[in-house]
Amino acid sequence: MRKLIFLLILSLFINCISIKNTEYILHGNYVLTKAKFFKIETKNGIHIFHFKNDSIEGVFTKVVDTSFANKNYRKIKLNKKYTLYLQKQVYANLRTEIGQETIIDNDILIWKTGMKSQHFVDCENITGNQINPRFTLLKYIDPNPVKY
Repeated sequence: MRKLIFLLILSLFINCISIKNTEYILHGNYVLTKAKFFKIETKNGIHIFHFKNDSIEGVFTKVVDTSFANKNYRKIKLNKKYTLYLQKQVYANLRTEIGQETIIDNDILIWKTGMKSQHFVDCENITGNQINPRFTLLKYIDPNPVKY
């Protein structure tokens, strides 16, 4: 009987995990994904991070912070896979059609409508050009998800 229960639980667990699914939507405007950085630019006091995985390609910025020091954070390397906790832009009225939009940060064009990538407002587990590799999904999973 114990073996049967164990196998049942194990099969449910395996069915809930998708190896190809690399993007998880949390709280509507937050996305948790594993992705590789393919380009990092530093201009006018900001870092511009370009990343992609199988399902999305995106861009976000962070302010250059040379004074940040935390033993848990590591410098970001190109073409290495990281877990990213990203925040999307929230629009007040979803029924309003979003027209031409450009996102400029420190006089640098970051993103505009028609670009292949998506723009993200923030990546919560990155400061400056360093990432917290000890980041875990468990911290961000809502134990009481909203039911629709």
